Amino acid sequence: MKRDFFILELIKSLPFRILIFLVLFIFAGVYISKCKERQKKIQMKEDVLYIHPKPKV
Repeated sequence: MKRDFFILELIKSLPFRILIFLVLFIFAGVYISKCKERQKKIQMKEDVLYIHPKPKV
């Protein structure tokens, strides 16, 4: 079996496709979770921006 055919057969095989799908699924999950962390940080900054002024005595 030639090298080129081995790579093509590897890509066509079902276990390889399942492995690629799982890797992409994991990376998507990590990316989504990092986006949610960024949104929480932005939300916290917005909550802290306004501070009530102290009344003058």
